Amino acid sequence: MLRERQNFWRRLNLLGDLVLTYITLIAVIVVNKVVLTIPQTGLLLVMTIAFWGVALYWPAESYYYRLKSFGVILKELMRGLMKAFFAFTAVIFFTTIPLDAHTVLIFFAADLAALTLFRLSLAAALRQYRRKGGSVRKVLIIGTGPRARDVADRIGDNPHWGIQVIGFLDYRRTGLWRYRDLPLLGHPDGLSDYIAGNQVDYIIIAVEPKDLPLTTHAFAVGEEMGVAVCLLTDFYLPSISRPNPTRFMDFPAVVYSSAPDDRLRLFVKACLDRLLAAVAIIAAVPVGLLAAAAIKLEDGGPVFFRQTRSGKNGKPFLMYKFRTMVPNAEQLKEQLRDRNEMSGPVFKIANDPRITRVGTILRKTSVDELPQLINILRGEMSLVGPRPPLPKEVAAYDRWQRRKLAVKPGLTCLWQVNGRNRIDFEDWMKLDLQYIDNWSLWLDTKILMKTVPAVLKRNGAS
Repeated sequence: MLRERQNFWRRLNLLGDLVLTYITLIAVIVVNKVVLTIPQTGLLLVMTIAFWGVALYWPAESYYYRLKSFGVILKELMRGLMKAFFAFTAVIFFTTIPLDAHTVLIFFAADLAALTLFRLSLAAALRQYRRKGGSVRKVLIIGTGPRARDVADRIGDNPHWGIQVIGFLDYRRTGLWRYRDLPLLGHPDGLSDYIAGNQVDYIIIAVEPKDLPLTTHAFAVGEEMGVAVCLLTDFYLPSISRPNPTRFMDFPAVVYSSAPDDRLRLFVKACLDRLLAAVAIIAAVPVGLLAAAAIKLEDGGPVFFRQTRSGKNGKPFLMYKFRTMVPNAEQLKEQLRDRNEMSGPVFKIANDPRITRVGTILRKTSVDELPQLINILRGEMSLVGPRPPLPKEVAAYDRWQRRKLAVKPGLTCLWQVNGRNRIDFEDWMKLDLQYIDNWSLWLDTKILMKTVPAVLKRNGAS
């Protein structure tokens, strides 16, 4: 909610992290008797500043301790350190610096311990300092309803935040009203006069939704007089979505999104998708040619199977596979409808009579999915993501199941590596949503690593 205005302390904290990390690295090198040249030592210094500086300095919130628990501080530190160590380890293997995996792991553990102790000690010291009245931010609350009183309760119950409520202003209430010994100071129309004669660091607007149109004056006063205004937007409390302040057609807005929205990481994912897909296509050419020849020789039918699938947000696209069924498979499906073994709108049966002999081999080895690398190159799919459904399946989804379309469909997913056809439809959908809610580049990496043994073991393949 509230942010320290001065970047000085943030940069000083980062400097402490960098110095401590470099000292830890040198100590580990000395203890492990690693011999380095002066240029190698200098390169390690540059890498420490670059990787740790970027990973720990962004996002800016990582150095904001006022409203955070120790657990949140530690979690954010771990997230930044993982990024820094991943980059550090990757670069080490392309240099002549003689650091083996054992030394790097010791460095990781030692740096984690050192920075954890440093961060938590600093946070504890700041808490104690604020309890004694240091670095206090004074806030004025507009509103006296349940939301406003809840804000006052939380601030009053956490003196280590260093936030002090001066009192309340209200559009409807008058008289000698008090709450937690905090006074009603009057009507918000007198806001500018109050700010002119008192210290006010923040204005918190905590009115009921029906009174929001009345608050435009408070925003204007805060903007003109240089006081930050915080609007509570909890009139809608999402269970999944993350609110993101933004601008929409020059209007200030709050976007609620239940899909991953980190543009930088999504950009990296898209670049890796296309790069790895291009490499995989080149590597898979011999296998693809053999598969195409086998399909053609068996019945003379088309090599590829093209089918319209639903992509991100329901956008239709043409998905490619090696054909594994007889040419008239779609027409025969209705005759086999009563043999469907999958719950929900999906059609799957064991020992499907429409599958050809070559198709059986292609499916068991997942070679039939290789042409979808073309869809990945075209940006219609990703290497990792929920499997693309048929539009008629989507039409039969329950409302909560439709959310699987919030991301690009993928070549492999949690469902693929957790049993595939042995999982019923509802659990399949839950796995897709679990992926969306916990998405990260590291999760994609783990799924890709699990896909290879799943394919080799034919885990759930039909």
